[in-house]
Amino acid sequence: MRIETLFWGAVVVASCAVLIHRYIGRRTHNQFLLKAPDAYEVIRTKFVSGARAASHGDDVELGMLTAIETFTETRRGNAPPVFADLSKREKRFVELVHLTAALPDPEFKRMLRRLTKAEQQTFGPLRGLSHSAQPLQSRIQSMRERLEMPRNPQTGQKPVAEANHGTDQLSPRFDSMPISSVVEWLKMEAPRDPDMWHLLTNLNWDYEEIFDILAWVVSQPECDASTAIVILHLMNADVTMEQASGGKRWSTSSDFDPSTSAQVKLLAMIGRRSEDDSFVRHELAPDPLSSGENNSALLAMMMDEKQRIEAEDRNVPFPLPVKLLSKPVLTTGRLPRTDFQVNDDRLYWPEAMKTAG
Repeated sequence: MRIETLFWGAVVVASCAVLIHRYIGRRTHNQFLLKAPDAYEVIRTKFVSGARAASHGDDVELGMLTAIETFTETRRGNAPPVFADLSKREKRFVELVHLTAALPDPEFKRMLRRLTKAEQQTFGPLRGLSHSAQPLQSRIQSMRERLEMPRNPQTGQKPVAEANHGTDQLSPRFDSMPISSVVEWLKMEAPRDPDMWHLLTNLNWDYEEIFDILAWVVSQPECDASTAIVILHLMNADVTMEQASGGKRWSTSSDFDPSTSAQVKLLAMIGRRSEDDSFVRHELAPDPLSSGENNSALLAMMMDEKQRIEAEDRNVPFPLPVKLLSKPVLTTGRLPRTDFQVNDDRLYWPEAMKTAG
């Protein structure tokens, strides 16, 4: 009896130690996360005033300065905006740059495990910036381009939307509509074309409308499983889970309501359809992001996030897409067959397909 009592006492002590360790790690993570906007504003003020970080500056200052310089380049030389005016993806980029440079090694490694595979490949190597022979700016610039390349026009290329039927190769044969009109067009006039729906994942994710568009897509019975999986990789699933659970860590507004959030509805729809086995169309080849290794890593990150949320006495009010991300990746499949194209925030279709009137 005494041995059994001692054993269970040791189990309780060990469990408490693990919980305390996790709590301290989360607290450290959150403390550094809260400092990211202020760190950004300090360096932005220096940048706008003409000052630059010294070459011997610490990693936090150098990393934040280089992030600001890339934002300036993508805005064609205009001054970088205040933190509150950054897009969601830019805010997340700033926060991850700050955490990568500032967190102690144990907390950084735990954070890294919770990121998507693409983010792990981006911010993992960034940890050793000060010891790299490659210039800091070129490394952060190239990593940011890797994250945003699928959603943005080529650097320096005039967006097709602004070409106004000039020399751009799409202009003579294509007509277009802005992202703000796409969801209504899908509901009222568009052909039922799952291959075209898959292409819509390449629209610019900095526009809020994309979540309504993709929520409509994944609600359609013919939506291909490959489309749902690539959406999971492109969206910030951990942020969405936190918001859906009522957490405030990523809150951008005091009156945010997860029940009306298109981003939350999108992830919830994919989760429910996954666990109902209702993604029955498997015709399209998997996206390069959707490898078996990447799917497993994404699911592991989501499971860890769910565990963290539940440890804080909250819950994610929908099932995670376990079945969808656990299935073996098909080695067969085809590319989407469609005449539609997307570029940044516009959908293009051949002039011959233009709706009459």
